Amino acid sequence: MAIDFGSCQQRSRASPTGWVMPDVGSHQLGIFKGENMKRRLAKICTAVALCLGMVLGLGALSSVAAPRPTPPSNNDSSNETVYLVKGFNSNPFSTGVSCQDRWNPFIPAMRSWGWTGNFIKVGFYTGDAEKPDCDINLAERDGTRDLSLKELGRRLAWNIHLNYSRQGKSVDLVGHSMGGLIVRAALLGVERHQPGDDWPPYIYVEDAVTLGTPHYGISSSKANCIQVLWARQCREMVEGSRFVYWLNSTGVPQSRQRTDWTFIGSNADELVSRNSATPTTEGAQHLVRYAASMRIRHSQLRILTRGPKTLYYSPRRIRWTLTTNGDAPVREANKALYWASKR
Repeated sequence: MAIDFGSCQQRSRASPTGWVMPDVGSHQLGIFKGENMKRRLAKICTAVALCLGMVLGLGALSSVAAPRPTPPSNNDSSNETVYLVKGFNSNPFSTGVSCQDRWNPFIPAMRSWGWTGNFIKVGFYTGDAEKPDCDINLAERDGTRDLSLKELGRRLAWNIHLNYSRQGKSVDLVGHSMGGLIVRAALLGVERHQPGDDWPPYIYVEDAVTLGTPHYGISSSKANCIQVLWARQCREMVEGSRFVYWLNSTGVPQSRQRTDWTFIGSNADELVSRNSATPTTEGAQHLVRYAASMRIRHSQLRILTRGPKTLYYSPRRIRWTLTTNGDAPVREANKALYWASKR
């Protein structure tokens, strides 16, 4: 039934509580005398009661949440949408980067291996290239290095919820370096729902892969935050920061749909240590570490597509197994996204 608020809003002002009340000024109250005053006061009280009742009634109706879709089942698939979240912009003279350049070898390789799902290249700096280079920008207006990683995670979570989860669809997430922290923050924020934080009620993420992500932070000497004037994002990545502490207050977070995690790192990474990129205590189902002899540097973790490579693999933190016939980082990510529970 449609409700007409015109009578309530006529000659009115907004109250601090958010509902609309009739405007009863002191000059009006001064002319109320005898029975006439009683009748007018009665009418005013009735109008206020009706307006308040309608507002509260609508509030009660709106508080009934829409039915939550049944979480999608986990299965082997190559047709899911994949969010690609890049890392930190360390160039002090640049306000953004090209998402296409960051993920150019990754996407063509995935296509060549039969991946049919969409790729969403995520930007979060005001200077990040526009579509179709970066498919979305989480911070088109306020995207600086001082925007917190937790806030970027919140915005990423909302984008996933509104565009996919709410329709009962799941997605996969891939983050390189700092991008992996944003991915993890998105899942953790939704899982914990801390008071006062505006997070979506749920998201569906089947697989999450991080490449050279400093889950335990980066040493201050390697972070070199001085170069970017001690930007907040750089400080939050340093070992022992409040953000790193929050991120590791629990193991790897889970979405409403069970999320399968894969951490990929390199013993030759010049920025992120192997213990930070592939920690054994966070609960990730799959850990991949490339041997130092492979000389895989930090940025190469998101672009190398061809093997064979010497690596160590740990399924469910059981034990490390050495293989000299492993795949390149991008191929390992591809397998992690395809398999529902194994590689």
